[in-house]
Amino acid sequence: MKERYLILILIMIGAAVAFYMLASDSLEKNLAHIENLDNRIKVSQEKLNSARILDQELSQFAMIIDNSLSTSRQFSFDEINDFKTAIGRMAHERQISINKLSDTNKFSLPNLIENTFNLELEATYVQIGQFISDLESQDNIIKIQSLDISPAQVSDKDVVSPNAASRYRVLLELSIFKVKKEA
Repeated sequence: MKERYLILILIMIGAAVAFYMLASDSLEKNLAHIENLDNRIKVSQEKLNSARILDQELSQFAMIIDNSLSTSRQFSFDEINDFKTAIGRMAHERQISINKLSDTNKFSLPNLIENTFNLELEATYVQIGQFISDLESQDNIIKIQSLDISPAQVSDKDVVSPNAASRYRVLLELSIFKVKKEA
């Protein structure tokens, strides 16, 4: 009888070892499969994030292209006034004084509509840089034709504190463009 119990115990130990080996092998395969799927998900997520960023950038570029296409032969008064308002808003946000702002139509290549703006501003170097950065972020094609910076004239009645930033007179000529759509 002892031999039967010993055989039964050995069979049970053998079955436990076999079960453990099969379970660990199965678990190892499943973990490898899960890790493989995890890596594939990670790569797909990175591709998705890249695609989202590209979509965002391209949609902004598409908006610039849409704003730059026109069926008319010149800018409308509303478009010019909107751009002037945007310039005024940007200057106000940057605490830049606009001394002069004028616009003119400019003769350009066929199928290209150009309007030029002449600005005379008074600002610090930092404000000028921020203003130009704001211009670059507009949804139009903008080209700065000329930029002239000179020290601002200080009158006798203007009291300048030693810690105040130097102010400069800025003459800025910029053009906005549109392309005339062909029918």
